[in-house]
Amino acid sequence: MSKKILLLFLTLLLILSGCWDREELDEIAVVAGIAVDKGEEKKYRMTVEVINSAEFGKQSAQGNAPVNIYTLEGNSLSELSNKMNVGLTRKLVFSHTRVLYISEELAREGVFGFLDFLDRSGQFRNDFSIVVTSGYPASDFTKITYPVQKSPSLKLSTQIDTLTDEWGGNPDVQLYDFITSLISKGINPVAGIISIRGEPEKGQSVDNNKEIAPSALVLADGMAVFKGDKMVGKLSLDETRGFLWTKDLRSTSLSIACQSEDANTTKKEEFFLDVRVVRSKVKLDAKYENDRPKIKVKINSEAKIQGTQCPKDLTKLNVYRDHEQLVEKFVKAEISQLIKKVQKEYEVDIFGFGESLNRRDHKKYKEVEDRWDEEFAKAELDVEVDIELLRAGIKSKSFNEDINKSK
Repeated sequence: MSKKILLLFLTLLLILSGCWDREELDEIAVVAGIAVDKGEEKKYRMTVEVINSAEFGKQSAQGNAPVNIYTLEGNSLSELSNKMNVGLTRKLVFSHTRVLYISEELAREGVFGFLDFLDRSGQFRNDFSIVVTSGYPASDFTKITYPVQKSPSLKLSTQIDTLTDEWGGNPDVQLYDFITSLISKGINPVAGIISIRGEPEKGQSVDNNKEIAPSALVLADGMAVFKGDKMVGKLSLDETRGFLWTKDLRSTSLSIACQSEDANTTKKEEFFLDVRVVRSKVKLDAKYENDRPKIKVKINSEAKIQGTQCPKDLTKLNVYRDHEQLVEKFVKAEISQLIKKVQKEYEVDIFGFGESLNRRDHKKYKEVEDRWDEEFAKAELDVEVDIELLRAGIKSKSFNEDINKSK
């Protein structure tokens, strides 16, 4: 080795500082979930769900509790996040937090007081989900175990992603999404709502993981509507999907009632067409005509038939068009009913029509910016839906046709 290379190595050893800020795994505790309730003696009651890493290893798992819970009251989350070691031994790491649980009681009073800390602090990423808890304190939701994913928050995080991808029942709102909507005057925030089915006390035991039907289960249960940082109402699970149609719904399945072709039948039966939406694009528009706001939703989707009880021949082109019209009518009604409900009951724009108006006519938007929610509430609505049925699965004709012909 030449003297020049040796000198270079020695110089690098002096310059490089090494892992001066390293933290050993056996010295830290990873927080998977944070629950915030209204405090009894102080402003907030904060609960952390800490991973018991030994229970997640194939060789080290012994059937003990997969997570540990600790609760503390204080006047700010900043204070509490650094004070948890009054009861816990290891330094808490919040960078892997997957879910922030906010009790409905606290959400209705306002969330700005602690969201500012989460946004400002360098301890947290922006990719954790925000949910509002219904029926029980937020802390209870960090304790409900599940056999497939032992951590309640890791389970819920995956559950939200899967439901959003497969059916569209959760808005999957993360910190960045919520704050962006909060600071914009053209749109208001939303968040998913979760509830507990069963007995929460039994769900807190590791025995809950050993049951075929768990004693307690956390369910996605719709969506919370906010005006500014305060929750003002709820939407159901089906209405949440209606909201997601306005946000480029990823995919969903529809069961739509259709009528029998046999007009002479005396037995009243319900027939359903099952459709899988595989792609969807939306365009929102807002404008003023004769000093009245007009809002428009235009949906373009592609779908396929997954099943049919309708006694119609799918080899005929006109049947496809009839089915397309049936699906379009169904989707249009779902979206229209939701938007009109939000206009009438909550009078807040959670869809982003104000942002659309700002892009289209900035001058007019600046005139109504401070009262846009009131303008939205009285806006005339137009929903246009165009859905193309691409195929009928792997079959063209249904065996129902052969059955009906043989009778």
